[in-house]
Amino acid sequence: MRTEIISALIVALAATITTPVQAHTSLFYAGANGELNGKFVCLVESDYGNAPVKDLTSTDLRCRSRKTPLPTGSVKKCPVPAGETLTVQWQHIHNSVTIPVMSASHVGPCIFYMAPLESAGDGPVWIKIYEKGWDKDKKKWCNNEIIDNNGKFDVTIPKNIPNGDYLIRTEMIALHQANKEGGAQLYPNCVVITVTGGTGTTFPSGSKIPGIYQPKDPGILYDRGDDPTTYKIPGPEVFQDSSSSTNSTSSTPVNSTTTKQITNQVSVNEGISNAVESKSPSGASACVKRRGLRRRRNRSKRDAI
Repeated sequence: MRTEIISALIVALAATITTPVQAHTSLFYAGANGELNGKFVCLVESDYGNAPVKDLTSTDLRCRSRKTPLPTGSVKKCPVPAGETLTVQWQHIHNSVTIPVMSASHVGPCIFYMAPLESAGDGPVWIKIYEKGWDKDKKKWCNNEIIDNNGKFDVTIPKNIPNGDYLIRTEMIALHQANKEGGAQLYPNCVVITVTGGTGTTFPSGSKIPGIYQPKDPGILYDRGDDPTTYKIPGPEVFQDSSSSTNSTSSTPVNSTTTKQITNQVSVNEGISNAVESKSPSGASACVKRRGLRRRRNRSKRDAI
């Protein structure tokens, strides 16, 4: 635990000479399976630039846009087959050299949500399809993984959803000032995609945005000096895609009822088998006894003749 805290502090203190404005980020590119389209292609227009959203009750939290409804009418739709990956790339400013993505001091999680495009993100339509906080093996926050990968990140689109057009909400949350209410900085952006090859018939009900985060949620109100392994990612549970587990940081849970039924059946079968064995001569000894009895009967018959 001590090592985890030290590692987190080193990351958090890095680049502290950077001014807050210089440290911000925004989404610039999107595509499929590692291939990116042109600048802002398939992205919902944001009028925030690279500034964060801090008001958890604002509809701006959906896609970092002040426009209602969201301006999606003229946005090109990126085709991403179900079960394959959406690739996105964040930058501090376009083609920035000094700070390619954001300051390394802006530690925190990355989270992806999904909603039908026709909803414009309004109502209980958002499902969480991916989340990642502190990686205990890499000793690194998801934000810092993105920074180290030049802003690029891949997320798997669920397989068990209907074909159609969707909003994908990408998000990085910066926790460097989150030790007080209102200090967390949220960087959401939305991508418009068309999904084909889905196996689902209905899209699951989800959560409302705003509404997924509260000011005192452990993952929103957080001191970056705490042990990062205890960090709880905010928001709803990740949608468990029954056709694939690659879009989630946690594997799909086994149905406990089914497990119990299987276990009980095995126990019954074993009990029956043991009961039969206990009442009958077992194994080779039984065979030897039967052969010996037949030999004695045959000798008796010969002797009688």
